[in-house]
Amino acid sequence: MADTQPDNLQSDVENSKISILELQKKYEIGRDPLYARMRYLQIKTWKLSGKAYLYADQVAHMDGLHEHIKATGRIEGYPVPEASGPVEEEQTSSSLTVTETSSLSTTPSYAPQQKRSQSSQVDDTAAIVQSAQNKAAGTLIAENILARHFIENPDLLPDNLKEKIKESGEMPSIDPFAYANSLINLANVSGVAV
Repeated sequence: MADTQPDNLQSDVENSKISILELQKKYEIGRDPLYARMRYLQIKTWKLSGKAYLYADQVAHMDGLHEHIKATGRIEGYPVPEASGPVEEEQTSSSLTVTETSSLSTTPSYAPQQKRSQSSQVDDTAAIVQSAQNKAAGTLIAENILARHFIENPDLLPDNLKEKIKESGEMPSIDPFAYANSLINLANVSGVAV
């Protein structure tokens, strides 16, 4: 398949292009969230030598949306620019374009149209592993934050846990003279001179 950008943009795209994988690394997100952001921004990828790229203006919108998500925790509310990317002439099942607007909460449907290459399966596996790692990290972070919250506010704990904490803090009363005598007796039994 030939490059799909106009000739006057080809040199600009080549000089300022960034691949999908580079964007995932830049934003530290998986493939699905990246494409959800692209759908939201109405961004289509440029194809160059069989790989999908965005050019500088598109990346600027992606950067802005990324900062918005970091600040607000959600995709909604960021102004959607005019659609960008190549104009669709004829779309095949193997071309990579994103056209519809969607939120991050939607679940993508997956139905392969043709047999997938091994490198595509490796990319999908890597994306699934990264997504699982992100979920695990999110769960662990939330657990640590909640634990810190309860440590700082123990009155919010259930009564049975409050009782256990109270029991663990109680020290039995010890007669210091009896304790000293037990240490002397132990030393005498061990043959240590006292």
